Amino acid sequence: MTFRKRITLFIFILAGINIQLSAQCLRIDSLQAALAKSRGQARIDVLNRLSEEYRKTGKNEQAFQIANNAINYAVKIQSPLGEAQAHINRALTSYQENQNAEQVRESFRKAASIYRARKKTEDLANVYEMYGHFFQETSYVSNDYLDSALTYYKNAIEYYEQIKNDNKASEVAGFVSEVYFEKNDESKALFYAKKSFIDTDTKFSKAYIIKTALETQASAQAMFIYFLMGGLLLMAVLAVLLIRGVLQTRKANRLLEEQKQDLIQKHKEINAQKDEIQKQKQKIEQDAQKLKQSNEEMNRLNRSIMLQQHEIEMSNQELGEKNEELKQQQEEILTQRDNLSQQAEELEVQKDELQKSYKTITILSRIGQSITSSLNFKDIFDTLYGYINEIMPADGFRVCEYHPEKQEIEYKFNNENQKNKPLIRVSTNETTNPAVWCIKHRRSILVRRKSDFEQFEGLDAYSINPIFKSMIYFPLFRDENVIGAIGVYHKQEDIYNHRHIDMIKTLASYTTIAITNAETYEILNAAQAQLVESEKMAALGGLVAGVAHEINTPVGVCVTAASRLETKTNGFIDLFAEGKMKKSDLKEYLDTAKEGNKILMTNLRRAADLVQSFKSIAVEQTSESRRTFNLKTYLEETILSLKPEFKNKPFQIELDAEDVEITSYPGPFSQIITNLVMNSLIHGFKNKDSGVIKIKTRIQNKQALMTYTDNGNGMTPEVLERLYEPFFTTNRDGGGSGLGMNIVYNLTAQKLGGKMAAKSQPGQGVHFTFEFPLELPELKIPAV
Repeated sequence: MTFRKRITLFIFILAGINIQLSAQCLRIDSLQAALAKSRGQARIDVLNRLSEEYRKTGKNEQAFQIANNAINYAVKIQSPLGEAQAHINRALTSYQENQNAEQVRESFRKAASIYRARKKTEDLANVYEMYGHFFQETSYVSNDYLDSALTYYKNAIEYYEQIKNDNKASEVAGFVSEVYFEKNDESKALFYAKKSFIDTDTKFSKAYIIKTALETQASAQAMFIYFLMGGLLLMAVLAVLLIRGVLQTRKANRLLEEQKQDLIQKHKEINAQKDEIQKQKQKIEQDAQKLKQSNEEMNRLNRSIMLQQHEIEMSNQELGEKNEELKQQQEEILTQRDNLSQQAEELEVQKDELQKSYKTITILSRIGQSITSSLNFKDIFDTLYGYINEIMPADGFRVCEYHPEKQEIEYKFNNENQKNKPLIRVSTNETTNPAVWCIKHRRSILVRRKSDFEQFEGLDAYSINPIFKSMIYFPLFRDENVIGAIGVYHKQEDIYNHRHIDMIKTLASYTTIAITNAETYEILNAAQAQLVESEKMAALGGLVAGVAHEINTPVGVCVTAASRLETKTNGFIDLFAEGKMKKSDLKEYLDTAKEGNKILMTNLRRAADLVQSFKSIAVEQTSESRRTFNLKTYLEETILSLKPEFKNKPFQIELDAEDVEITSYPGPFSQIITNLVMNSLIHGFKNKDSGVIKIKTRIQNKQALMTYTDNGNGMTPEVLERLYEPFFTTNRDGGGSGLGMNIVYNLTAQKLGGKMAAKSQPGQGVHFTFEFPLELPELKIPAV
């Protein structure tokens, strides 16, 4: 072929490819035009055809998306057959698009289930055939995939034979032959290869090549068997001759005794010949084995050569298609490069977001420390408002308190445009008010624009200042009760998002703690003022100081646990920012967070119980109710709440308690143990490198006996004599109030109806003995 003819042929091939691509583009355009006009079943058909055209042109992403649309629409209008075809389209493109083998199998299973239910045998056979192709093509993933391919190919053959479609059955049989050939099952491969030629005589398929190779191999094996049988026959003839010679020798031996020596010699020669024949027999067997191995190697080479020849022929036909695929791959590489650039920009944005989040967490922590350290409402809200603009834009800020007994809310802070507004009261019947709505529904409000008010049924957009376009409200919770709400406003739309909701949620938690502390402080101040005006100033003053001391202990434990959690969190953030975080680091942080949360919740509940108890006394009600509880379990919980105080300290506490039920007031037991343990840590183990606290309980004569000992510094006789005196302390410079042991004595003698005694000597620790009734009668506490 001349150069000019080759150029002409190449031009015709390119023209044909361009015509085919143009035709495919025209079909896609016409299908898209028809899609806009079609409805019902016709729309499903157009979607399936359009997905198939996109798949043929290599646009797998579009084909996959349109197949999903067809599935959703078919389910919507209840068209099972359209849904099945859409599942097939999705399966054929899914593995090429996103390498999701499970999604491919799920799509084929759904299509087969629909055709089986509708008794569409031919369609079901087609699905099984395609399913088998999938497992055969992906058999590199697992050898079990070849078995799955065989299963689905054989199911397809069975259904094709049911509908008398012998051509398709023969075609699939060729695929089965290929699978068995890959599994080195030559007998079954030859069987199905022959079966694939029942109605067809294609001489360029893999089945034909396999059939020819295996038949050639069978012929070679037959020749080897014939050769081996000839050798065995020759050996049999030699054996007969040998036997005949032996018989002749024996006969001659009987007739001619005088020739005995000669016959013996001949017998030796015959034995030597026999050995030689045996060696020749072994050599023949070895040569036969080598010949068999050579034949197997030759057959294997022949099969490889024939497959390579077929692949070369196929490669010549696919060369043009490969060139087109290379062009598409180049375009995809360029697209991937653009995507990588976009991903790099997105990662940079995420980095900036993480830095902002870290800065926000730091500010929130500083806010929490600032507002929870104040006990004055005005200082709390002024501090909170001073920080609010550091973490989010805010043109308005409100904090309100809910009074359920009066069915109204009271604005504790109200600032708009840097100006303080009147602190008004609003009835809870005004449900269109955002604060009332937030408290009533116990959920947050996020409004980015005026139209968002429609999401909150009953909320009126006209209840807020019209200059504000964005708003967030979040309820304040104390335990499970709503005590108020916190809100921010802005003049622009689309200012706030869910990240700001999380910030407000954190601020709400801090605000709740600060309000609780301020209320408690006001209650304590009011109680103290009342005692100043009464003759019982000393008694109730001791009560106030005792409660304050008891609240300080769990709060101090919470501060210690929170500080440790903050340190761990900062370290965790550093590891994450540096990209050095490991699974063990994450597990360690989660364990620390879980333990810290448990300690925080236990001590916060204790503090809340103490506050509630004191508030009850302040309004002339009885304190904590008497109940039956397990003394050992309660002491274990109390010791657990004190665990942070022992962190990184060489001290330990041991409990030896009997498992017994007691009817009394549980709170004082916790207060007694807490005061004693804190005294041991502050006084007893001062300047000590180690220390052990032992608590032991026993039951005797319907009395609970409890002993508390430590091996600390002990007390002098002078200190022991004034142990229970109010305001007497040996740690005045360290902040001691001198009320701890006075409270322990009052709780033991008055609240629990018990007795206590103390023993101690310098350098020999302390020894306290307590005696409590197992069943304490209900106490009548007079109002203060």
